[in-house]
Amino acid sequence: MSELEDGNFFSEVVKTAKALGYTEPDPRDDLSGMDVARKALILARLLGQQISMENINVESLYPSELGPEVMSTTDFLESGLAKLDETIEEKVKAASLRGNVLRYVCVIGNTGCQVGLQEVPKDSALGRLRGSDNVVEIYSRCYESSPLVIQGAGAGNDTTAAGVLADIIDLQDLFQARP
Repeated sequence: MSELEDGNFFSEVVKTAKALGYTEPDPRDDLSGMDVARKALILARLLGQQISMENINVESLYPSELGPEVMSTTDFLESGLAKLDETIEEKVKAASLRGNVLRYVCVIGNTGCQVGLQEVPKDSALGRLRGSDNVVEIYSRCYESSPLVIQGAGAGNDTTAAGVLADIIDLQDLFQARP
């Protein structure tokens, strides 16, 4: 989303991200919000919430008429994606007029979980986010007005490989031979 602030078209940003290996083979898997929702479900459960995927409000960045049931990945990339440019550009401009930027955000709270496009202040941790990094803001009793912020690489082959390796090591620890 940060690339849109530089005047780039949404369709071009998505195609570039795909070429760099930052998206799934069909970028709609990312643009639908379901990947974020799956991660939100894991985090919410780790936080003790008894929720399922049906309890998560997910806003897709594309309408159902551009979905995989209607058109192929190739058609989406070649013609469907460009249909989103004008709407996204209008949202970027409107947010900018209010001193904000757009980010695709997951919010896990006491009352549920939402995934979707949000306006955030430019000077916030989410607003300063650039490129393929991810940010987690933790609000708690101790971090009520100023959140604890964790930021790091969020996409790409190296990042994914490191995550898989960490998971394998964790699994090894679970299945250690016991005396």
